[in-house]
Amino acid sequence: MGKLVIQDECLAPEKYVYLTYSGPDPWGVVKKIADSLKGFFHVSSSGVCHARLNWDIASDPIAFWSLWWVKRKMSGNSTAVVYIWVQGTKSKTDNTGQFTLRLHSELRTRASGPSIILKPFWLTYSYLFYDRVRRRYIETCRNLVLNFRNEIKEHYNLGKTSVPQAHSSFGNW
Repeated sequence: MGKLVIQDECLAPEKYVYLTYSGPDPWGVVKKIADSLKGFFHVSSSGVCHARLNWDIASDPIAFWSLWWVKRKMSGNSTAVVYIWVQGTKSKTDNTGQFTLRLHSELRTRASGPSIILKPFWLTYSYLFYDRVRRRYIETCRNLVLNFRNEIKEHYNLGKTSVPQAHSSFGNW
């Protein structure tokens, strides 16, 4: 049994998208992310994981670090995976501080079958159909990340960044 895995970076040529904030309520970003992941990415609870939450309350300012991942099905074989890291500090006295948000995403396409048939089948399928569709999936994945960053910017009244839309013959995705 053969297995084919194609992994594309959605944000290429950059690997990450960053957002840095300094001001009141830096811990609010963690609450905002946790509350909005399922609704924004249109996934169920099984598609979201809050993998880490670290606190250091022994010192002032309090340091925090958090990691999430979101898996969104694009098709039967393709899944977009978004990783979200937040690292920051918060003052114990006046609730001010800073955080850095880092976003990364990739598109994973998997196919399996008998090894002797898998490669020629995949090459033909990819050439005739899937390369254009995969390109749209990558654009959609990239736009999801950039629009999510805009949602966090909007929460903190920062300027939004314009995001191009992925277009297809079926309209906007």
